[in-house]
Amino acid sequence: MTEPKTFNEAALMVAQEWAAKLASKHGDYGPNNILGFGEIGLVVREWDKINRLKNLLYDNPHEWINESVDDTWLDIGGYAMIAVMLKRRWFTLPLEGEE
Repeated sequence: MTEPKTFNEAALMVAQEWAAKLASKHGDYGPNNILGFGEIGLVVREWDKINRLKNLLYDNPHEWINESVDDTWLDIGGYAMIAVMLKRRWFTLPLEGEE
């Protein structure tokens, strides 16, 4: 991975990584796990991720096997992105290649 030269470039690199991870997980899980509980379910998932992050950073900081701090931050952002797409009625759009 090349190092960004500006804040804007860095933000775009993280956003692209975030979007790719979100699309990959959406391909694995599909929309029904989110649609079942909507925004309330997203609040619960965010709460779980924030508590996991707290555990990773403060309560039990060591090298984790199943999830890194970066993965947890990306997941927290992913759920926020899902919430915006859900509100705009975009969440059920097909993944690329599934149109």
